Amino acid sequence: MSTPHIAAKKPCLVTLKRKGKAYFWCQCGLSKSQPFCDGSHKGTGFEPLIYKAKKDGEEVLFCACKQTRNPPFCDGSHNALDDSYEEASQEDIAASASLPIIPPDEKGKAVLDGGCYVVTPTKTTAHHVGGWQIRPVIAGRDGARFLSQFLLQPGADAQALMVEGSEMVLFLNQGSAHITIGGKIFKAGPQTGFYVRPGEGFHARSLSDTPIELSCVICPTGPEPTPLDTMPDIFDDRIPQRMMAMDPAKRQTMADRFYQVLVGEDMGSKQVTQFIGEIPRSRAAAHRHLYEEAITILSGEGFMWTENARAAVKPGDVIFLPKKQLHSLECTSESGMRLMGAFYPAGSPAINY
Repeated sequence: MSTPHIAAKKPCLVTLKRKGKAYFWCQCGLSKSQPFCDGSHKGTGFEPLIYKAKKDGEEVLFCACKQTRNPPFCDGSHNALDDSYEEASQEDIAASASLPIIPPDEKGKAVLDGGCYVVTPTKTTAHHVGGWQIRPVIAGRDGARFLSQFLLQPGADAQALMVEGSEMVLFLNQGSAHITIGGKIFKAGPQTGFYVRPGEGFHARSLSDTPIELSCVICPTGPEPTPLDTMPDIFDDRIPQRMMAMDPAKRQTMADRFYQVLVGEDMGSKQVTQFIGEIPRSRAAAHRHLYEEAITILSGEGFMWTENARAAVKPGDVIFLPKKQLHSLECTSESGMRLMGAFYPAGSPAINY
């Protein structure tokens, strides 16, 4: 047996009961007790891999397709086993056809199942501080446990901003700007991500007459960025590269879908991952993630589906997705949909179950 058998095309969510307990992950794919070994590997040339729980009640996604490059964990390889990303079945589409479209309330928010919501940020939620216009989008009061999101627009007299004790990822949706992090200046164009480490300050200045707007995701969740009289002289030189622009050469495939990590572990981020993704006209099969996520629609239209409802999405809308919430994002635009996502804990946006 030269290659492992594909036991399933989705990982197995497992709760490991006790710290230090050894678990034997099946590598051959023949076990009838997936994802664990039952002895079926004998004579195959494959041996089980031993994993010891790191804490009581640890939740893990063990690979079931056996194609992972990070055994025993899922790394999203199951998404590339077919030519097309798994889509909702005709039976699921027919069964959900009568689900209501939830309209936005007076604050622009359409609340779905499990605390998931779609919001159209409006100027009515904005306030001004330190020369910035700040619009809260996701916060603890909205049900977020691990991240916050704000839209930031600097004025001509904007001060430096900082958040104590949290990582920040910024995203420049359009225009060009100088982004300063702890005294280091980065020149950026549209659809570029930035990483700001705890204790570092940042500043933004448009390089044209067109105002710029930054999406700012803070993790762990906390208050909005605080204006400073002077930029802190703090910059972690161990991680000099702090920006990543969208680059088709760096995108990764998930069947007929694509994504590119802008800010992740390679840039030093330990808690939050930021990515940009593209999906064709389609409706994904319902699935879940082990992370809490904020998704901004950059182009294209469609619907966000949960168990018992759906909400329309369009460019500029933000989706808050709680951990483990069953959902499906549908693109109805012929030209496809582009989105930017940020999630906690850091990892791969390809992993789902």
